[in-house]
Amino acid sequence: MPRHLPISRVRDSNASSNRGRIPRMNEEAPPHSASQTTEAPSHGGNRRKAAREAIAVSGVALAVVGAGIFGLWVTSTHTIRENYHQYLIGLAQTAASMIDPSLQTTIRRPDQINGPEYERAVAPLRRMQAAVGDVRYIYTVVQDRSKVRFVLDASVPGIGENGIADQSGVWEIYDERDPAMRRALGGGGGRPGMAAATDEPLSDKWGTFMTGWAPIFDAAGGQIGAVGVDVDARVYAARVAAAPKWALLGLSPACILIAVLGVAYYRIRARSLNDVQAALAAEAQRKLMQADLALAVRQDKLTGLPNRTLFMEHLQKAVDRVRADEQPVLAVLFLDFDRFKFTNDTLGHAAGDELLRQIAVRLRGGLRSTDSMGADPACNLVGRFGGDEFLLLINDLKTPGDACVIAERLLESLRAIYSIFGCEVESTASIGIVTSEQTPVSAEEIVRNADVAMYVAKRSGGGCAVVFDEIMQTRVTRHLAIETNLRKAIGTSELYLVFQPIVDLRSGQMVSVEALVRWNHPIMGPISPGEFIPIAEESHLIIAIGQWVLREACLAMVEWRRTDPARAPQSIGVNVSRAELALGGLFLEQTRDTLARVGLPSACLQLEVTEREVMRNPEACLELMRDLRRLGVRLAMDDFGTGTSSLGLMRDYPFDTIKIDRSFVQDLVPSRDVLAVTHATIALIENLGMASLAEGVEDPAQVAVLQSLGCRYAQGYYFSRPVRADRLLDALESNRERELVALG
Repeated sequence: MPRHLPISRVRDSNASSNRGRIPRMNEEAPPHSASQTTEAPSHGGNRRKAAREAIAVSGVALAVVGAGIFGLWVTSTHTIRENYHQYLIGLAQTAASMIDPSLQTTIRRPDQINGPEYERAVAPLRRMQAAVGDVRYIYTVVQDRSKVRFVLDASVPGIGENGIADQSGVWEIYDERDPAMRRALGGGGGRPGMAAATDEPLSDKWGTFMTGWAPIFDAAGGQIGAVGVDVDARVYAARVAAAPKWALLGLSPACILIAVLGVAYYRIRARSLNDVQAALAAEAQRKLMQADLALAVRQDKLTGLPNRTLFMEHLQKAVDRVRADEQPVLAVLFLDFDRFKFTNDTLGHAAGDELLRQIAVRLRGGLRSTDSMGADPACNLVGRFGGDEFLLLINDLKTPGDACVIAERLLESLRAIYSIFGCEVESTASIGIVTSEQTPVSAEEIVRNADVAMYVAKRSGGGCAVVFDEIMQTRVTRHLAIETNLRKAIGTSELYLVFQPIVDLRSGQMVSVEALVRWNHPIMGPISPGEFIPIAEESHLIIAIGQWVLREACLAMVEWRRTDPARAPQSIGVNVSRAELALGGLFLEQTRDTLARVGLPSACLQLEVTEREVMRNPEACLELMRDLRRLGVRLAMDDFGTGTSSLGLMRDYPFDTIKIDRSFVQDLVPSRDVLAVTHATIALIENLGMASLAEGVEDPAQVAVLQSLGCRYAQGYYFSRPVRADRLLDALESNRERELVALG
C-alpha cells in the first residue's frame, strides 16, 4: 500500500548578533565640575543617535527576517505540493501494476459492466480502494480516436453518500480533459504516456479531489490505456491554506526578538565605551588574532607541519640556491599512503586523523629536521600537502643517490604497524623522488614531477620509491591523454565493436560470436584494448563502456536474426568487467532492461567473466550468476587455466561454457605435457556437463588435435579475424571452404 509522504514544517533559527567594534572617541571628557546643563545636551544627543541606529538596525533585521519567513512559506508550500504530487503518482503507478492487461483489453461493451470478466478485472482496484483510506475512486480509461472512454470503475455499484450514482458504465465517454490525463494517455504518433498528477484540487458534486494518472502497458510494452486514482484532497488543501498562518506564527517570535535586540542595542550604544584600557585590550586581541591567522596560513593544523604555502616557499629558495651554486644538490620526496582510505572507511575519520599525526612524527624522526617550521632556509623540511600527501625537502645531501637511501629508510620506518585507538593498522607509502640532477626550473615543476613518479610507484603496487625521468613523464602524459579522450569517445563513432565467430568443431558451423570493443582515435590512431581497457578500469569508465558494449552487441544480434536468420549466430558473448560484477543487483537490472529494450531473448546472450575477477568477491559473484541464470542468460568462464582455483569454480559456479586460454592452444602441438593437461581439462569440462571452447586457434594442426581431444567449440584467426557487424556473415562464408577441409 502506498504510504503518505510526510509534510515537514521548517522553523527558522535565530541568527546570532555580532557585537560591533567600538569606535575610539578622541574628545577629552568634560571635567567633573562642569555644570549639568553642559552635559545634558551631550547625553541627549547620544540617546537620540542610539535610538535612530537601533530603529534602523531593527528595521533592517525585520526586513531580512520577514524575507526569510516569506521564503520558508513559499518553500514549504512548494514542498507540500511536490510531495503530494509524488504521492498521487505513486498511487496511480501502484494501481497500474495491479491491472491485468489482457482483461483490460477485452472489456469494451456496456453490457459487460459487473459481469464475470469485469469483476475479475476490477477486483484488485477495489481492494486497493478499500485499503487506502483517502482513495475515493479508481478507474481506467482508453483513447478511442478523439474520445476518451471509461473501461473499469472500482466504485461499488449503487448510490453514494451524496445520493449520486458512483459507478460509470463501460465505454462511457469521459468528458474531463485535464492535462495530467492527456500526459498519461500519451501523444500522437505512438508516443507512450507518462505518470502525472493534477496540479490543484478539483471540487465537484462528489467532493474535493486530486487525481494521479499512470499509463497501462500490455506484456509487449504497448500502451493500452491509463488509470486514474481520485484522492480526497481536503487534508492537502488544509495544509496549503495553513502555510501562511505558520509563516506568520514564525514571524511573531522574530518580531519580539528583534524588539528585544533593538532595546539592547540602544542601551549598549548609548553608553560611553571609550576608556583607554578597553581600547588597548581590543588592540592587543586584534594583534593576537593576526598572529594566529599568519601561523594558520603557513602551518597544517592537524599535524603541526608546514603546509603547502610554506613548503613551496622553501623549495623555491632551495632551487635558487642550487642555480647560484650555493648548494650542491637538493631532493624532493612526494609520499602518498596506500591504505589510508581503507583506515578512514573502516575506523572513521578520527582514526584517519590520528594516523596522519603518527605519520608526521615518523617522518620527522626519519629526517634530520630540527626546525619544524622552517625558520632556517637551508634546513630539511617535512610538509603536508593535504589528505594523505606529504612532501620532504632534503637540502643536506652529498650526492643525488643519497635520496634513494633516505627513501628506503623512510619506507622501512613507515612500514611498521601503527596503533590507532587500540587497533593495529598497516599503511605503506608510495614515494616519488626528484633531485636537482633533472635541472629544476621551478618549485611547481619539481613537485609536479615528484607527483608523477609517486603515481608510477603506486601503479607498480605501492610500498616502493621511484625516481622521476623524462620517459616516465611521457608515459604518464599518454596515460592521462588516453583517459581524457576515452571519456569523450564513449557514445561516439570512435568506439566500435568487432565480432569473432565461434565454430562448432564437429559441424564447422558458426554457433556464436564474441563482441570485442575497438577504439580508433582521430589523432592518436588505433589504440589497443590492452592499453585503454586497464585505464578504463582504473578510472571507472569501464562501467559506461560495458553498458554501451552490451547494448550495441545485443542490437547487432537482433539485426542478424532479422536480416538473415538462417546464417545468424545462435548467441553472442560479451565480456563483463570487475567493476560491473561489483554492481551486483544493479548489473542484473541493467542486463534485463537492455534485453527488453532491444527485444533480444535472454538465451541469445552469453556473459563472459574471468576466474580472476570472480575470485575477488566469490560469494557476491555466485549470487549474481545464479540470478543471471534464472534470467535465462548463458555464462562462460573466460581465460580458463590462468587462475588458481579453476576446479572449484567449475564445480560450484553455474557456467555453461569454459573457454580454455590461448596459452594452452599455442603449445598444444609441440608440447606433450600441454597436450595431456588440455586433454584432461576437456574431459573434466564435458563430464561436468559444460561445453569446452578453445581460444586462439590459428592453424589446421591445432584444429585436428582439438577435434581428437573432443573439444566442442573453437575460435581464433584460423576461422576468422574479428570483423565489423555488417561483414560478419560474409567473412565467415568466405572462410567456409577452408574450414570444411580442415574439419572433414
